[in-house]
Amino acid sequence: MENNHFKLAEKISPALNWLWRINNYSILILTVFVISCNGQNQTKSTVNGTATVSSKQIRLKEKKEINFDLGVSCGFLDSKGVLWFGSNGNGLYRYDGTTFTQYVEENGLSNNQVLSIIEDKKNKLWFGTANGLWKYDRKTFTHVPIPFKDTTSLWLDKVYPIINPNAVHSLLEDKKGNIWIGTGGAGAYRYDGKTFISFLSETGNKQEDSLYHNWITSITEDSQGNIWFSSMTRGGASRFDGENFTQFMPKDGLSTDMVRTIFTDKEGIIWFGYKATKDGGFTRYDGKSFVNFYKKDGLCNHSIRTMFEDKNANLWLGGDLNNLCIYDGENFKEFETKDNKKFDGIFTIFEDNEGNIWFGGKNGLWKFDGESVKDMTK
Repeated sequence: MENNHFKLAEKISPALNWLWRINNYSILILTVFVISCNGQNQTKSTVNGTATVSSKQIRLKEKKEINFDLGVSCGFLDSKGVLWFGSNGNGLYRYDGTTFTQYVEENGLSNNQVLSIIEDKKNKLWFGTANGLWKYDRKTFTHVPIPFKDTTSLWLDKVYPIINPNAVHSLLEDKKGNIWIGTGGAGAYRYDGKTFISFLSETGNKQEDSLYHNWITSITEDSQGNIWFSSMTRGGASRFDGENFTQFMPKDGLSTDMVRTIFTDKEGIIWFGYKATKDGGFTRYDGKSFVNFYKKDGLCNHSIRTMFEDKNANLWLGGDLNNLCIYDGENFKEFETKDNKKFDGIFTIFEDNEGNIWFGGKNGLWKFDGESVKDMTK
């Protein structure tokens, strides 16, 4: 069971209070650039209102209109072979292989910052935004209000929107069809289509206002059906077995307690990427023991935000401050084109049905066909 009485590992840096104002704290600003059973506080909320969102057609020949100048925050391949991209302020893009279709706030989308995308078993798409959750049935977007958290406090005024409990940073559908929602400061919710149940809201360090504000940036399901949750507010990682939560911290084998992303590979190995810190690394967990990799081991990205496994079992590691990195199981190597171009600030990596690998982040969107890289914004 979750132990809410862990001693605070360290007091959160006072720089958090001013990071949105002070350029010297660019590491944390970039984090937002897209940027143990807990008490089950149950909050009921019903679907409230449907918005039919119009679209703007942007064809590839009109390249100058494909606007990713604010960055790509997430990407997803749906069951119909359509690609979806969330941006950091330009709304949502749909790509059918020929045409980009843009959905923006002025058309009815709740927010132009799209942070997470999944598809459920009924082929409906779910989008997490900086202003809540939306469901798309291929015809209309429906706003699904998550339990609202008041953000009026002196401390939150200083760090908002870095800590925004009403933002949906991560999404997962479990085997029972429940939607799990990771927020920017309110922990996680489980949604069964009618009711939201709160979990992990009191995990990690308390902040200056004596509240936790647990920020969950990643949710994944392992081969055993356990669901894993990251915590960017020094809560390490939490594993849910269907009944209880177990918390993992550095004392258990993690590199640090600021976990940015968790990924399960095809062999069932669980990998952990972290927020950049002096102790940050990359962690492998086989269900029994943890193995950490650091710069001294050749790790070329110690600020890992996203992971992807290709058909050759190579792990691609993208992050805030370092170049795109590939781990082949033995060695780490920065990814580069034939003309020696490298790619930093990568926030999403995935593969389409043709085997092309797409990656995007703060500087744009690219497609790699195994031989060459194409800039999709030019």
